[in-house]
Amino acid sequence: MFRRLLLATVAASLVASGCSFLGTLGAEEAVSCSYGGGSPFSKTYMDGPELAPDEFRQTPQGQALDAFFVGGYGEVEAGPYGELDGFSIVSNSFVLGYRDGLPTMDYTLDGDDIQQWGGCNPVLVYGNRVASRWYPVGPIDATATVLPIRVEGGACVEESEPRIITEVVSIEVVETEETVAWTREKGFTGMCAGVWIDIDAEAELASPLGARALLDAGLVRPAPVTETR
Repeated sequence: MFRRLLLATVAASLVASGCSFLGTLGAEEAVSCSYGGGSPFSKTYMDGPELAPDEFRQTPQGQALDAFFVGGYGEVEAGPYGELDGFSIVSNSFVLGYRDGLPTMDYTLDGDDIQQWGGCNPVLVYGNRVASRWYPVGPIDATATVLPIRVEGGACVEESEPRIITEVVSIEVVETEETVAWTREKGFTGMCAGVWIDIDAEAELASPLGARALLDAGLVRPAPVTETR
């Protein structure tokens, strides 16, 4: 069952114990390696790597990364690269590295030039919306049908004045399976410094939570909620 709340400032995400999470929100659904955006890729890449390390190193992208991280300028940071157990070539310029079947690193290339690389913490994206992390406020009441939560958002500090730049699009709940919340990022305007903030919101349930587990669907794969704020 879907229940949707349209909010003015923030969006969050819940999952109650169990089933498949990917694929619930439609064909346009994709995944990114970071909350801030990054290069979106098909959710099918969450199913595991396409190539073993030896196979990947036979490709142009693998040869370029090897030349950089093994004996090249990037050797001092080669640890995560050498520990990966698989790779997927998303495009000529974008590669995912895997550990234990999930993307943990991403690499952006321009031919033989390694433009950037970093850790991959997969989040769902849907158009210009990004799934947001969330936390319950205080102890969880098993008899409650309205859960006070805090959602991770973004803001801009300009001349000591905070300005929220994250708009909450909706809170979506799939009871007995999962709850997903989305945020839409607004671009920074002018000169300002980005900061993270927590924004208060509520998630409505059709029935009391009871013994059902809460999962954070701001992550791919969704993870049990283990802390409050």
